[in-house]
Amino acid sequence: MNRQTHRYRGLMLLAAPLLASSVALTPAFAAQGRTAGAEAARAPMAPSCELTPGSGGGSPGGNMRYDLHLSGFAPNQSVRVEGKSSFRATVDGAGSLDRQGVRYGTYGVSYRESGSQQGKHVSCVTPPRGEKPGSGTGNVQVTKVEVLTLTKSGSTVDCTKPPKLEFDGKITGTGQGKVRYFWTYASSADPISSGTAEFTPGTTSVSLFKVVEGSVMANTKTVSAFVTLHVPDFNMTARSENVQVTCQ
Repeated sequence: MNRQTHRYRGLMLLAAPLLASSVALTPAFAAQGRTAGAEAARAPMAPSCELTPGSGGGSPGGNMRYDLHLSGFAPNQSVRVEGKSSFRATVDGAGSLDRQGVRYGTYGVSYRESGSQQGKHVSCVTPPRGEKPGSGTGNVQVTKVEVLTLTKSGSTVDCTKPPKLEFDGKITGTGQGKVRYFWTYASSADPISSGTAEFTPGTTSVSLFKVVEGSVMANTKTVSAFVTLHVPDFNMTARSENVQVTCQ
């Protein structure tokens, strides 16, 4: 065996461990690739914040409370919530935080990511005041319905045209939102008008002024009538006193 053959074998012996090492590392590199892909698939959601109507509904006086929901933050992230009910807090290990009983308004969350000197801010999603998602009535509990007769009985009126009779309806309740109502005239069950009473923060009752035209009968000197206020969603009604006026 010549000198050149010995040199070739020597190089092959030196290269063998390197080749073996390269083959052994290939699965490790593949595993790292799979791990990186899995981590990318599990990338955390972007931080978000939402205000929702509280499950407890309205409190006496119509001051409805809301719940604040934070999610997508880094685990145990310190945050500052700014708005009608400002406070500092720390999200849980899943990056979430629920705070109940906050006041309605516009909110935002300030925080600082780990290792960063620059603060970040997330604006909270705010629903329409007093309304639940998917509901047009909000969260109102009607407690009383009544009607007052404003036109005094015995008043003298001009009956050459239908006299106008005035009434004042009142719906009392707690919470915020809208309540449907309609009016009926005398003993008829047909609505003469309808609408919604809106309860805003601090509102405990809504007044509904109503004017109707009295029917003038031939050969009579008096006109009498009454109205009824209906709140169908709560199966409540209220009838006014019968008002009677005299034609001059």
